[in-house]
Amino acid sequence: MSSMGGGPESGVPLDWSASEKRVRGAGYVNKVLQQICENEGVAKKGLKAELQQRIVDRLKFHAASGDTIRFTHLKNMIDNPGSIGGRPSMTHSTSPGIMMAPAPVYGNGVGGANGYRGYQPPILDFKSSPYYTLESQLGATKECPLMQAHRHTIDISLKIVTFPELSRAIHDKSMRVMLFCSPEPSGRQDVAFPHQSEIKVNGGEVKANLRGLKNKPGSTRPVDVTSHLRLQQHLPHYENKISMTYALTTKKFYLLVYLVKVVEVEELAKRLETGKRIPMETVIADMINKSKDADIVATASVLSLKCPLSTLRMSLPCRGIACRHNQCFDGTSYLQLQEQGPTWLCPICNRPAPFDQLVIDEYLGSILTSTSRSVDQVTVQPDGRWDVRKEPVGRQGYKGVASTSDDDDDLIEITKTGDHVSTSAPRATPVTGRPCSTPFREASSSSAVAAPQTNGSMNGKRPIAAVIDLTSDDEDDPVQPPAKRLYYQQPTLPSFRPGLTHTPTTPAGSYSVPPSAVTPQNPTPARPRP
Repeated sequence: MSSMGGGPESGVPLDWSASEKRVRGAGYVNKVLQQICENEGVAKKGLKAELQQRIVDRLKFHAASGDTIRFTHLKNMIDNPGSIGGRPSMTHSTSPGIMMAPAPVYGNGVGGANGYRGYQPPILDFKSSPYYTLESQLGATKECPLMQAHRHTIDISLKIVTFPELSRAIHDKSMRVMLFCSPEPSGRQDVAFPHQSEIKVNGGEVKANLRGLKNKPGSTRPVDVTSHLRLQQHLPHYENKISMTYALTTKKFYLLVYLVKVVEVEELAKRLETGKRIPMETVIADMINKSKDADIVATASVLSLKCPLSTLRMSLPCRGIACRHNQCFDGTSYLQLQEQGPTWLCPICNRPAPFDQLVIDEYLGSILTSTSRSVDQVTVQPDGRWDVRKEPVGRQGYKGVASTSDDDDDLIEITKTGDHVSTSAPRATPVTGRPCSTPFREASSSSAVAAPQTNGSMNGKRPIAAVIDLTSDDEDDPVQPPAKRLYYQQPTLPSFRPGLTHTPTTPAGSYSVPPSAVTPQNPTPARPRP
């Protein structure tokens, strides 16, 4: 069965050390190394050391995945580079499965329709992820041709009788069937689907995020289609059909199906907890070194005990190796977020923080174990000493009562005296003078009395001693304004002289009465209008 591409049945790992030595020490020229890289579907540009490293990586990848066909094929090219000729040779193959099939033979050993044209799709090497491990590829790699104006559908069929490893997904819930996609290869690939695409399994649409996060390459996850497949032992010949329909593409894509073993977040958190750590002494020494910088004035800082992602108190404080800050985030919350959209960036400084570069901060861990769960932040001194941060005394007070301020002229106090409720401005200092002890209505018939002016009342604000009676019903009897009185002055008759004209003047604010209206015998003023 090893010739069928499913890995060695004996369980003996493939040895790639001898081939690695030959790649690095045989003295191959760049042209030979480029031909091997081109045949393997990896980039063929670069220095000689880079080309050698790519070939060694492909050897290790084939050996780790148990792909005997690919491993043997690459080993034959290394041992006999003269037989490459730009394409793999069939005469030097040690297994009949290495003949020029249209696509690599996986499981069933059946090629495609292009088998006799010498077509071989490139090998895709996806970036590793801590959330799953690739076990084996199911079926051939499907090429998605360029479609700039039309729709196109790619189909992949899976049967238990054809791929017996599918039965592992029935009994083991950690084994999942996932759909991978990537554009034309150029080194290690990120998962990326066409922008306009949809996936269906057995006629039903699969709801999945095929675009990832906006402007975040590498944040797209492979699509888990296990729950949509009909995998039953009594139906080994049932054909599960996986379809991807896409359109408006400007480059080729390649579609693959893998059987993977998933790793839960809880297990990754346990690995993180027992993994790398930053000792408390190292953190304190780094803080002291920063405080000795002559260009920086070191003062006490506030260190939050809450995770910036979940806003909850941290239980597994960690940060990236490249981070230069003391603030941490919760490891479990960070892993849950990366499972949904893997960006592997620190949420505090935005530096790269992949899983293998996460470390536990023992300094912050000691603070968490030494404080109660109600403490959310502490004050840290430049020398590493810390104490629980308390609220300032001036900020404390009863709920619903405003704090005292210097400018309290805009505040109103509500007091109750007997059966009357009155409002007044609060007085910070006692006001000298006779207090108003009688009800306001008995002192005056109006609803407001002007208080004596003091130094504080000359600034245009409401007088401090002003009191407003809210129980007054004077609105029923509005006060009438005083009656207007007509003021006039009897003009004096000028003495006329020849050749002189004289115009009498009227004082400002008075009415001028013509001389014809004046009766000297009985001068009676006009009655005012009601």
